[in-house]
Amino acid sequence: MTVDLDDILALAASHKPTAFERASASRNTRWVQQQYARAKADGRDLVGDVDLHDPLRGDTGEVPRITRAAQVAKQGTVRWDAATGEMAWSDEMSLIFGWPPGVVRPCVETLYRLIHPDDARRVRRAAASAWRELSASELTCRVIRPGGITRWVHCYIEILTGADGTPQGIIGTAQDVTELELARRERERRARRRAIVERESGNLTPGNGLRTRGGFTDEIDRARRTGSGVLLVVATEPQGGIEPERLSEVIANFVMTLARRTDICGLLGPGQLGVLMPDTGLRPATSLAETMVEKLRDQLFVAGPHGARVDAWGGLVRFEAHDESSSIDLLIDAESAWRHAKETGAVLKAFPRPAPADERQETWRTRVRAAVAGNGFTLYTQPILDLRLNQITRQEILLRPLNDAGNPVPPSALLDIAERVDETLPIDLWVMDNAFELIAQGPPTPHYQINVSGRSLGEPGLLGRVHDLLDKHDVDPRRITFEITETARIDNRSGALHFARAIRELGCQLALDDFGTAYSSLIYLKAFPIDLVKIDGTFISDIVNSPTDQALVRSIVEACQAHGVLTAAEYVKDDATIELLRGFGVDFAQGYRVGPPMPIAGAPASSGTSIELDLRMDPTA
Repeated sequence: MTVDLDDILALAASHKPTAFERASASRNTRWVQQQYARAKADGRDLVGDVDLHDPLRGDTGEVPRITRAAQVAKQGTVRWDAATGEMAWSDEMSLIFGWPPGVVRPCVETLYRLIHPDDARRVRRAAASAWRELSASELTCRVIRPGGITRWVHCYIEILTGADGTPQGIIGTAQDVTELELARRERERRARRRAIVERESGNLTPGNGLRTRGGFTDEIDRARRTGSGVLLVVATEPQGGIEPERLSEVIANFVMTLARRTDICGLLGPGQLGVLMPDTGLRPATSLAETMVEKLRDQLFVAGPHGARVDAWGGLVRFEAHDESSSIDLLIDAESAWRHAKETGAVLKAFPRPAPADERQETWRTRVRAAVAGNGFTLYTQPILDLRLNQITRQEILLRPLNDAGNPVPPSALLDIAERVDETLPIDLWVMDNAFELIAQGPPTPHYQINVSGRSLGEPGLLGRVHDLLDKHDVDPRRITFEITETARIDNRSGALHFARAIRELGCQLALDDFGTAYSSLIYLKAFPIDLVKIDGTFISDIVNSPTDQALVRSIVEACQAHGVLTAAEYVKDDATIELLRGFGVDFAQGYRVGPPMPIAGAPASSGTSIELDLRMDPTA
């Protein structure tokens, strides 16, 4: 039998639509009107057979026509009758679910099995809210097709009511919006990533716009690759006994006002600043550096209620493009230059070129050995809070070199230099000798963490010294954790693994420092018999305000828990950070909120031999 369009319209005219058909037609009419308006706004010439008016207010023959329009648009419908509990959905809806029409029997249970488990509760809440409030609701959710394929679907949920206003059923219209949803998520991802990179790529010190030491050394390397320039290191010492840390930010801001717009400034340590002058000759750089140092000496600086003047010296070194000297080498040379200026009573010392590698290495090897032989160090401790007990249960023993005045300074620059001239083992042995002696004299209960350079682990003398010291001082090995620094620089992997296994057999524990800053961290998490990792402070210092840092720390904690490894967080500065870390499952916290580094009573003091190498900020802050 052949049925033409007029017969269909005549049949529709003689049939009174149900509440479901009326709601479906209204919904589809609105969609067609939106598409029509959008097409007109785009300037397209529309030729069609559709009259844009509500079919339920006039000729009901429009219902099949509008339904057909919805079919062309690949919209699906789901209908549920409250009186019978029956559910039905259109062929288009079956195709959205990924099934041929008629294969899956529609019912409520099947519907929620087809919706993604993570979205099913949200869909239920939207339907319940629409039913309760007799209003429409819309949302985007995911459906799971055969084979586990996920698609995003935008749903519009409406409530059907009787003549007395009571709800009688639900009708939902759905459209596959996977491509639109993926495009939206990609736009958001790119915007979020762009904002994060813009915030982090400068490696700026919070509050003053200066590069951190890491960011500053990156800028030096970039300048070396692209051209020549001059590196200036300015050292300051406050007069009147004020600690350099209290004036560092004030002095840094002052130096930035003296630098040129094209210069790059970095905070290298308490009282030390770097100024990178790309594409600058030695003569103009020397003139600018002399002006900076003289104005620093003339300026009265105020930090809080205190005012102070500073002594200042400058060291310059010029470099050429693709010079063999690294950024660390240039920093060492500039630091040597200002030390030379200080020793000779000059304002500034300039080197026209980097020092020869063998000369630089021999000079610094001699200085490091002299510091070790002359007890040019002292030891500090910093408390570690057990977040599970809310109690201090550990102390980390920290190395502090002594400067010319016999005052302790951060050790990072010394360790950098020692690693470059292969003199880390003598420093590690000095720390062990003095640390074990102090532990033996202290209270019996605390647990101590002792830093060991990754480059020393493979040295055979290290393990033997641990054996001797445990026997000599009768220290319980269960009270000792050896904390490995610079894991990426372990030279002898097999020797380091032998050391790690041997000290754990003795009863000591093993920790990894600065975890999360290098790809090798995860390798060591699996391959090394470690008990604790210290999450690098760069992920902790602003974690309360950084969702990205929160996500990274959560993932590190989960990975460590899966491997049976404890976690500790560095750079903890406030109670909000402590509570957040406790909620993430971090085991220990360390930082100035828990307690600052403090000198150990009875630790070695200056004996006249010292080394001044405070090129980097204190890593325990």
